[in-house]
Amino acid sequence: MMPIKISLLLLSAFLCSNCFAAADSLSEALTQGKVKALLRYNAQYRDTDLHVLQDSSSQAAANQKTQQYSAIGGFIGYETAPWFDTSVGGTIYLSNPIGNNPDDRRGLGGLFEEDGGQESYAVIGEAYLKVEKEKHLVKVGRQEMPDYHFISLSDIRMTPITHEGVIYENSVLDNFKINVAHIRKMKERNAEKFIDMARGARFTLSKSGKRIVRGDFDPNDYSDGAYVGDHEEMNMLSLSYTIDALKLEAWEYYINDFINTVYLNGQYSFKPASSSIVYNVAAQYANQQDVGDHIAGNIDTWFYGLKLQASNQNITYFVAYNEVDYNENSYDGGTIFVRWGTPQMFNSFQVQDSELAGTKSYGMGVQYDMGGAGVLPGVVMRLRYADYNLPDSLSQADARQDRAELTFDVRYSMEEASGFGMATQLDGLSVLFRLAYNDYETDYDFSAYKAKYGYDFDSVTDSFVDARLYLDYRF
Repeated sequence: MMPIKISLLLLSAFLCSNCFAAADSLSEALTQGKVKALLRYNAQYRDTDLHVLQDSSSQAAANQKTQQYSAIGGFIGYETAPWFDTSVGGTIYLSNPIGNNPDDRRGLGGLFEEDGGQESYAVIGEAYLKVEKEKHLVKVGRQEMPDYHFISLSDIRMTPITHEGVIYENSVLDNFKINVAHIRKMKERNAEKFIDMARGARFTLSKSGKRIVRGDFDPNDYSDGAYVGDHEEMNMLSLSYTIDALKLEAWEYYINDFINTVYLNGQYSFKPASSSIVYNVAAQYANQQDVGDHIAGNIDTWFYGLKLQASNQNITYFVAYNEVDYNENSYDGGTIFVRWGTPQMFNSFQVQDSELAGTKSYGMGVQYDMGGAGVLPGVVMRLRYADYNLPDSLSQADARQDRAELTFDVRYSMEEASGFGMATQLDGLSVLFRLAYNDYETDYDFSAYKAKYGYDFDSVTDSFVDARLYLDYRF
């Protein structure tokens, strides 16, 4: 197979050789571009120290029960007007502490924490060249990649994940779209540096005495449990087909000597002739396998999901199910690698992502568009509940506690929109408040488990609350 990088370079050269000017001069291209900017205040509070950070593979360093941060920042970027169908752009992302940010507590990933504290950071998260002509798009450099499923923004803290590489999008054929990419690096949400895609997956040799990497691997690739081997890059390919209310997608993400991920996704909407209710049925499946030198050991796992949604005027209901493979011969018992963007499981909620080995999750929820109903303009509310059933018997080496999560979201926006989540980009002011209650089962014989396996059963001993506030103004 021809290397993706070579293919993209050839395609870029072809497009540039067939360009037609949009701006009349270079000076016009430089001065008539577009600015994008976001001012964000974000605060998060979680009354437990028993949960690891989402952006770290290490346990919390402090004994303080409260984890919290309060920050102000956002981004400012500029993209030139197209000149010969070519434009350039860049974006700076910032986060600065404001309010209460104690240094002796972990901050949950809103500020820079590599030094053990909570400090400000600034990073050039985008710096790219873009060539766009009719139904072709080539983009090279650091950039936001918002809609590639496993590769995405995960914009749930102060700044999003961005990636560095080359992408090509083709929509020449009616109803079809092709995405090709070679991704060299990624910047995590609260980071100043770009790292390779293997390190971005955040795998570790062991945790709390438990060996996480299974099967054959090179121990020289690890130091103190952390991966220190070669830098690895990702090749991505996808094909999507959309016609009327049907959408089908197939994605592949390949990281040399590490992992290959295949992801299938489909959905179909319909409305019975005699009904006012619109139904949406969705299904998803992913399979992950180790490849090459399998630097993270054996990887052989999968997950699937089903979701049914019903919408009637301004109210939407949904039920969903996800299941992850349990395989003690695979990395961490079959846990799915998801850390290059937003976890794709239907039952990935505020705290629980449902990617852990053997998880069977049942979710349900309701959303009410109060603005659309004429009750409170610009206000949308959502209530969700999920039960996460994990392997938890004494005979299972990768046992974890069962848990449940109840979440409540309410958003006000000057620009009314029925969508929800951080991916809904709204001009002007928007205010989002999120509250999640997490309850863990504790009726296990933890000491018997440790006596049998030599390491601790995951033990969250009390329920906790996770609260988040976002004040956004998008220019």
